[in-house]
Amino acid sequence: MTQSTMVPAAALVPGTVHLLRPELNPVYAQLADAIQELGDHFAAQGIRRIVYYSTQWISVLGHLYQAKADLRGLHVDENWYELADLPFAFRVDRPLAVALAHEAERDGYQTRLVDYEGFPVDTGTIVVDRLLNQGRFTTAMVSCCVYSDYADTVKLAQTAARAIAADGVPTAVVAVSLLSGRYFTTEIDWREDGVASPTDDQLNRQLLAHLESGRLDAAEALIPELARVAKADMGLKALAFLKGTGALAVGRRARTMAYGGLYGTGAAVVAF
Repeated sequence: MTQSTMVPAAALVPGTVHLLRPELNPVYAQLADAIQELGDHFAAQGIRRIVYYSTQWISVLGHLYQAKADLRGLHVDENWYELADLPFAFRVDRPLAVALAHEAERDGYQTRLVDYEGFPVDTGTIVVDRLLNQGRFTTAMVSCCVYSDYADTVKLAQTAARAIAADGVPTAVVAVSLLSGRYFTTEIDWREDGVASPTDDQLNRQLLAHLESGRLDAAEALIPELARVAKADMGLKALAFLKGTGALAVGRRARTMAYGGLYGTGAAVVAF
């Protein structure tokens, strides 16, 4: 990855609907505030576009790219529908979507553009965009293919980095993902939410410490254990996508802006 194809800004953020109800738990408020701060930081940097890679937008047959320029609708979260309404309105950069798909196809990936009314945008992308964007940035969205492993996702993201670099629009890549993915399986008092187990919490914090120290090798070495023990969200392929764009690299220190539990899972707002 050359300097010319590295994205100028990137982040790892959680995306559950709890973030839209900050009054329920101080951690929800801290995470939501951090995402809003991240958006302000992007705007101050001159960022004009956000590319989202969300582990909640799952694809099976290849890789999907959102291409409907004016994307609007109403989404109902499948688990916590009582917490918030999720209307959405995105200004999608269709030319970039076409370029993203083209670059991926050049490297042998099967791709498809998504362009139809009422497409069910995932909860994570909607929640994060509402907090981060506030009408300031155009967007693009890349699906998370369940059959692409970590290494394959790195390569896919490299094709995305080429497309982003080609048009010169200042762009941030935002990966929407949890860390540990062990949800509570019974109803809880929102005020008592937290990471499901001390072991999950320890592994999350260890991963964040490696990222903060710029030790990508150590972070990646920890992923198999985090996946096995703490049910890491989609094998932490979100980090693979960030790595492929050049946002995550050896020696590049991350900044953890907030960390805590979301219905048992580990959630962090991390800027790169």
